Amino acid sequence: MQIKLHNINKTYKTGMESIHVLKNLHITIESGNWLTITGPSGSGKTTLLRCISAIEQVDSGKVEIGELDMMNASEEERRRFRRKHTGYIFQDYQLFDQFDVLTNVMIPLLPYEPRKIVEEKAIQLLDTVGLLPRKSHMPAQLSGGEKQRTAIARALMNDPQLILCDEPTGNLDMNNRNHIMKILKEIHRQGATIVFVTHDQELAAVGDVHFEMRDGLLQIKSVEAG
Repeated sequence: MQIKLHNINKTYKTGMESIHVLKNLHITIESGNWLTITGPSGSGKTTLLRCISAIEQVDSGKVEIGELDMMNASEEERRRFRRKHTGYIFQDYQLFDQFDVLTNVMIPLLPYEPRKIVEEKAIQLLDTVGLLPRKSHMPAQLSGGEKQRTAIARALMNDPQLILCDEPTGNLDMNNRNHIMKILKEIHRQGATIVFVTHDQELAAVGDVHFEMRDGLLQIKSVEAG
């Protein structure tokens, strides 16, 4: 699933001030590639992920994912595309506090697939991320790392072709970090396109193409040979 960003701009207004977060970004991410982005807080990394997914719209420019033009698609088309093709691992988890772990993982497919099938898949994913014993717990009963693993399991529910990862290992200890990276690498080997944002310098070299983001601009750091 190729991603094309052409001269995209995004500005936020806070009171009388305008903050230009993304500045004329132009990049193509080839289908099946793993793009890793590092950079300081506030440089625009999360905003870039949100614009790629069309959770937020860019102010100008063009965002194309596969054959879909995100700028000209309807909100329903964008929502359907995310549901069918995209997994998003949020830095702040975005779990539903009123639902237990199992239900949180099931939510992306609950209205669209038979509940029994969805539940079986959610249980399998919770087992994969090591959270099956916590499936009946509420988010308030989980540690930060457990919340993160719940969010990761949920992001994988629809077998996404595109996975957007916003600091997916930021709240994990070393063992869980390595476990989650192993899962993501396996999904990547199966053909998924991954955009991976991280502060972890040990993970900065993972992937096919590596960028650093500063002040709304992307600078290429390296390209994996082959």
